[in-house]
Amino acid sequence: MKSGAISNKTLVAFESEISVLTKIRHRYLVSLLGYSTEGLERILVYEYMPQGALSRHLFHWKNLKLEPLSWKRRLNIALDVASGMEYLHTFYHQSFIYPDLKSSNILLNDDF
Repeated sequence: MKSGAISNKTLVAFESEISVLTKIRHRYLVSLLGYSTEGLERILVYEYMPQGALSRHLFHWKNLKLEPLSWKRRLNIALDVASGMEYLHTFYHQSFIYPDLKSSNILLNDDF
């Protein structure tokens, strides 16, 4: 978040998000390891995903000298993402809608 005056409403929304994110545990969702609310900064710390964002592998693989993703691997990633979203939307004890699903927000570990 950008520095500046943070309203009480924004702080309450951030703390509400934290209370949900700290409880979510699913094989295909990145775990929140910690957070900071020091000063005006709001920082979330997630587990490290060594292969970075899916967008790197879809759109920038040539520049990054990566192997292109096979269609089978793409399908498996899509199924894994769908499994994580299904958990958030239906199985997690309080329904949580993720509003920003895009390839740059899908992080990959070494086992993708």
